[in-house]
Amino acid sequence: MQLPDAGDGIDRAAPLPAPPATWRYRKRRRAVVLLFLVLAVIVLLVGQILRDDETAEAVPQEPVAAGPPVKARVKTPAEARRKAPGKAPAAGFAFTGGYGPVLGSTGTLRRFKVAAERRLRPGDGRDFADEVDRILGDSRSWIAGRQFRLRRVPASAAAEFTIYLASAGASERMCAAGGLRTEGFTSCRLPGRVIINNDRWVGAVPGYGAPLAVYRAYAINHEVGHQLGHGHEACAGRGEPAPVMMQQTFGLKGCVANAWPYLRGERYAGNPVS
Repeated sequence: MQLPDAGDGIDRAAPLPAPPATWRYRKRRRAVVLLFLVLAVIVLLVGQILRDDETAEAVPQEPVAAGPPVKARVKTPAEARRKAPGKAPAAGFAFTGGYGPVLGSTGTLRRFKVAAERRLRPGDGRDFADEVDRILGDSRSWIAGRQFRLRRVPASAAAEFTIYLASAGASERMCAAGGLRTEGFTSCRLPGRVIINNDRWVGAVPGYGAPLAVYRAYAINHEVGHQLGHGHEACAGRGEPAPVMMQQTFGLKGCVANAWPYLRGERYAGNPVS
């Protein structure tokens, strides 16, 4: 075979032809895809870290808004078993719109919302909100301590707690979410939530020995009292007014029905129940 000589017309020093444009485009596209994958992994990792931080901070705490000092007490076994409540109910409840009057004359303003279960009779929500305003605005209610004022606000506003009027079944489920067993009979309070059993609201309890209006005022002041930091109290003596923080729904134990934490301008309380 005859080898080509230097005069064969081939320039062996010439550079190789450039890769086709399609090949270069595919290479750039792979690089871009790889970059996006790396960025996606970084975003996922950062998001997980942030979620972990939020979870660590999401444990419900007792409100620290200004209020009357409360003596520390040992929690009962039932209280120690309470779980943090789940997500607050939204579907099935209607919040009362508008702002209520400012209740009280001095102290820090503490805001609350009012919501009623939709399945209750039409108008119950507004009537309930008006009654709550009347009770908490009474001169014998918690505002008598002159440590704070209260005001009902609409659903869109920030608030420290919400007062719910719920059917027996709904109240039982809501209370159970926080570890409280009410058997669908009693009202309860969880951090940020005052849950009033509608059966008790419309019928009180047998043998209470006072008009329905008195029991209603007791129920609101008792559960709101828990929200304000007060624990259960015992009957002060036979024939004496029952402390509002006494569990009057389960019997008066010789006391007389009483709906108010302040009597004759003074805080009226019994001995703490451990």
